[in-house]
Amino acid sequence: MHRAYCYPIFKYARFSLKKAYLAALYFTGTTMFQRLCRPRLINLPLSYCVGSKRHHGNTPVTESVAVSTTTKTTSNKKLTVDVGFTDWRPIYQLPMIRLIAAFNRLKIYQAALTAAGTPLAFALNQAGQMSGEALGICATIGVSGLITLTVGSVVASNVIGFIYINDQQDQLKIAYVDFWGRRKETHVDIEDLLPDWELKWTNTMRLGFYQPIQMRTDERQRYKLLHRFGVIIDPLIFEGLFGQ
Repeated sequence: MHRAYCYPIFKYARFSLKKAYLAALYFTGTTMFQRLCRPRLINLPLSYCVGSKRHHGNTPVTESVAVSTTTKTTSNKKLTVDVGFTDWRPIYQLPMIRLIAAFNRLKIYQAALTAAGTPLAFALNQAGQMSGEALGICATIGVSGLITLTVGSVVASNVIGFIYINDQQDQLKIAYVDFWGRRKETHVDIEDLLPDWELKWTNTMRLGFYQPIQMRTDERQRYKLLHRFGVIIDPLIFEGLFGQ
């Protein structure tokens, strides 16, 4: 009887020891695996490391940020391409704009001719080949011509040659001639145009020679619009912007 009672107890104790031994092996193996999952040893994803709270460098959060950054860059490139390929159609042009540009460039040739001809005339005068009166006449013509062309370029500068409008009808592209006879272009918002009744100087408008175009944001920048010699391609839009 005593041996019959002791056998189940011995069997239960043996089972308990085996269970404790297996639990110890599981705990030891899990701990060693977690240490191996550290980033310094093996770069494994987070899902492989049981119970670990460390994030690998290539986590889904970083991937989502990279995807969003790529999307923003692509959208910005598309916006730049759309702006660059905007269609512009002319509503006004000035046929004589090339003559005005050539006139503004004349002072450059006049200055070069005066600078090269005056020393040559002075040398001829010293050699006895030219009189003093001829030297004075040459110098006077050169300097006076340069002054006249310079003043004329100031008057003829910023004359508008072409006006374009975009498809959305919210921006204008103004092509004009500068002081040196070069073509310049500027983009202007239609809301930035200063109306005629708000202009501070309207004497030239009353004379009918040209109409000044001025901006709200930069009142110092002024353009000159010639109605008498210009060709209005789209009268409806032109009158809505600049009047009759």
